Amino acid sequence: MKIFSLETKATIIIVAALSFGSSLACSCHYMGVFEEFVKEHPIVVRGTVQKHGEQLRDQSSSFKTMSIVVSETIKGNFPHSEFEFFGDTGMSCLRYITLENYPVGSEHFFILESEEFNQPLMVCGESSVLIMGDIVKGYSLHGGYSTYEKDLNVFLEQIR
Repeated sequence: MKIFSLETKATIIIVAALSFGSSLACSCHYMGVFEEFVKEHPIVVRGTVQKHGEQLRDQSSSFKTMSIVVSETIKGNFPHSEFEFFGDTGMSCLRYITLENYPVGSEHFFILESEEFNQPLMVCGESSVLIMGDIVKGYSLHGGYSTYEKDLNVFLEQIR
C-alpha cells in the first residue's frame, strides 16, 4: 500500500528543507544607533581599515575579514594596537564587510564585544560609524533606513 506519491514525498522534503533554512535566519532586536548600542557594550575604539581578507564567493566587493589599526581606545580597555573583524559569510548573523561601507583607509568608531583580537562585526545595532574630518556619519534603521551626521566632539561626549 502506497501512502504518499513520489511527488508528495518530494514536496514534503522541499518544504521541510525550506522551513529548516528559514529557522536558521538571523533575528535580533535592533538595539539602535551607535549612541544607544554603545550602552550595552564595554569597548569602543577609533580605528582605520588597513586591509580586507578573502573575498566572499560570488561577491567581489564583500569580504570575510578586515584588519583594523587602532588609533585610540575611546571607552573601556582594549590591549591590541590592531585587530581583525570577521563579518557575515551568508549565515552568521553579522554585518557584511563591504568595500562600500569599509574602504581601505577609512576611519571609524567601532563597538567591540570583548578584548579579543578577533571580533565579530555585530549587526543588531549600529556597531560602527564613519569619521570624516570633524563629522561622524552613521545610519539609523528606526522607521526605515536614514543617514545622519554629527559633530565629532559632540558625538564623542555622547559615547564616553
